[in-house]
Amino acid sequence: MNLVIVGPAFPLRGGIAHHVYQLNKALVDKGHSVHIISYSRLYPAFLFPGKTMLDTSGDPLDAGASPLLDSINPISWIRAFKTIKDLNPALIVFEWWTPFLAPAIGTLVRLLGRRGFKCIVECHNILPHERTLLDLSMVEYGICAASAFIAFSKKNLDYLVELFPQKMSFYTALPAPFSHTSTAARAGTTILFFGIIRPYKGLDVLLHALQIALRSVDCRLIIAGEFYESADRYIKLINQFGLAAHVEINDRYIPNEEIPRLLDRADVLALPYRDATQSGVLRMALSSGLPVIASEVGAFAQEVKPGINGLLVKPDDPDSLAGALIRYFKEGLGPRLAGNLKATHSGKDASELAGIIESLAGQPLFQVHARG
Repeated sequence: MNLVIVGPAFPLRGGIAHHVYQLNKALVDKGHSVHIISYSRLYPAFLFPGKTMLDTSGDPLDAGASPLLDSINPISWIRAFKTIKDLNPALIVFEWWTPFLAPAIGTLVRLLGRRGFKCIVECHNILPHERTLLDLSMVEYGICAASAFIAFSKKNLDYLVELFPQKMSFYTALPAPFSHTSTAARAGTTILFFGIIRPYKGLDVLLHALQIALRSVDCRLIIAGEFYESADRYIKLINQFGLAAHVEINDRYIPNEEIPRLLDRADVLALPYRDATQSGVLRMALSSGLPVIASEVGAFAQEVKPGINGLLVKPDDPDSLAGALIRYFKEGLGPRLAGNLKATHSGKDASELAGIIESLAGQPLFQVHARG
């Protein structure tokens, strides 16, 4: 079967680019022909808070994408449309995670739909964590013309059903964007906070909790990821709480080849998010045998099984998080929970998702007109 994925891919960096690579691999492994349409420019430089949008990893996840789309250049949208039309795919899969891409994606879905092509949208997020008044109208334009949706959290599934009750919507857990077989015992007291640092992820809550936890257990925190806001407020908290000797900061995008060692250094992953739908970092940790302490929000409440693969805490509550950290280390939960993860092989790969896409490609989601 001939399929097209429209989404960011190497040399662009990030979890969704990793996801596109894994999905492409799973579909190719099932015997399908897949072409990836990526972006030559994802965001204008003045809107991007990071140092670079490019993946500088020495071990890149390169799926051989065609970088045809410029998010703010309509001429590139027409060029991508013509390329996809000529490929004559059975199905086009769009990656959605930000309303900023609504003009490009919404236009492409409409152009392709008018030619009888089936378009589905994978929703990593529907609305952004930091919202504006325009977001809902952008979402409606961006994805409402699609034939079906795949959500990676039940929260997003419920929202899709509410917004587009006449459309087909499916849920599956987000496949792990990266995993490795770890031999780490998880018997120490090292906490990992991993990923891009933004306000909704609650690093400040974790620092408050660490101050409390240190009264009962000797533990340390690794912060690994690029700050998408000023690091000053976190440095001030670290100094204010006297945490400098217990905190290691690695303020940069972590390349692929360094991720296994980083995960192996940790005994628990902390996800103190104030708000969440799904998380590639969560899937990455569980698939690598690293237990998790997470806020009870979004997909975390579904994926983290207390006492089995991690612990859940109240969101935006340093005392609740500190209590979980103290319990985790004092009761020595790391080795047992890590053992559970190894026994159950918690790293969901992309084969289940590929199966859903395969099924949708064979369904008459709408009347297909002559293609020309």
